[in-house]
Amino acid sequence: MNNSLHDAGKAPAARITSSRRLDRTTDEMVGICRGLLADGHVSQQEAEFLKGWIERNSEFIGEYPFDRLYSLLADILSDGFIDLDESGDLHDTLIRFVGGEVSDPENGAASVSTSLPLCIPEPTIFYPEKTFLVTGTFSYGTRREVHSVIEAQGGRVASNVSRKMNYLIIGDLGSRDWINSNAGRKIQATIDLRSQGLPISIVAERHWSAGLS
Repeated sequence: MNNSLHDAGKAPAARITSSRRLDRTTDEMVGICRGLLADGHVSQQEAEFLKGWIERNSEFIGEYPFDRLYSLLADILSDGFIDLDESGDLHDTLIRFVGGEVSDPENGAASVSTSLPLCIPEPTIFYPEKTFLVTGTFSYGTRREVHSVIEAQGGRVASNVSRKMNYLIIGDLGSRDWINSNAGRKIQATIDLRSQGLPISIVAERHWSAGLS
């Protein structure tokens, strides 16, 4: 249950105490994340530690940003192995969290993917026999969920940039400083392919999700 709904039935003093615990726990998580980021990358052991720490503070799993971080950690750890892309995406997500750039679209925060090198005008997205690569952090859901939606529509999902891809979809929670992010390497590689004349469309999550049937 979302704590904000649960707290509605509490006495004012109890709500204040719960709010203070949430603030204190959030501050503690910020400190942990900064420690994990100190060496420039996030290992599988560090990701497992952070997931376990959130589980030990389970009363806040339904609260932002615990819910977003826990969902991402559960997704990338679901197969028992973190690849380089997943590690990079987790690193970028934690950077935005501790630096104040993690936005909550449910509370009206603006998408930052609009600063990215998107195709203008926005293309129509076709799925059958088309190959998609996704990068960045999605407000729609986890990377696995986004892949499932694309495949359900008849599209193919690629794991790396290639000359055979048709679309690069960039998550709406991508960093404004995209060129230095993990996602930036895929974006730049796609731009390079486009400069060679390959018809690859670069689109934002908001455009992709708006066209889903």
